[in-house]
Amino acid sequence: MKVILMNLAATAALATTAVLLVADSGEKGCHQPAQSVTFDVGHNTCGAPGILRVSTPQDTCRLDVEAEERTGLPMTGDVYDGNVDLRQGDNWYLADLNVAITVDADGGTLPGDAGSGTTVEVNRACEVLREGEVLRLKCTARRADLANEPVSACEAVLTPR
Repeated sequence: MKVILMNLAATAALATTAVLLVADSGEKGCHQPAQSVTFDVGHNTCGAPGILRVSTPQDTCRLDVEAEERTGLPMTGDVYDGNVDLRQGDNWYLADLNVAITVDADGGTLPGDAGSGTTVEVNRACEVLREGEVLRLKCTARRADLANEPVSACEAVLTPR
């Protein structure tokens, strides 16, 4: 009987440890207050000037993105582990997967309705860099195929309102 109780106790301890490990491993560790920032997008080689809104819930590693389509900026993004400060550009980025862009013979990007050029599927990632009072968003589009070659780059200046 004593052996059975010891085995039950060991099994219960093991099950509790497994539950705690699974619960702990699934979530990134972000610890910040809820934030929402509206940026004016200017000096934009990705598209036209416009507005970008980003927000993140309290203590959550998730980024919600709203960008005016004319800006040409990705409509999704994410945050890294740790503290996120949207106004400072700390620990967040924008990205798009499998986006079709049109490139000319020299590799420059063309508007989607240009009618000429080659359409290429790309993945875009935009890094946020702090420069004085503004944030610079540097975007690189890479082929979505196994080559993963850079196809184009653009940037925009984000000024918080």
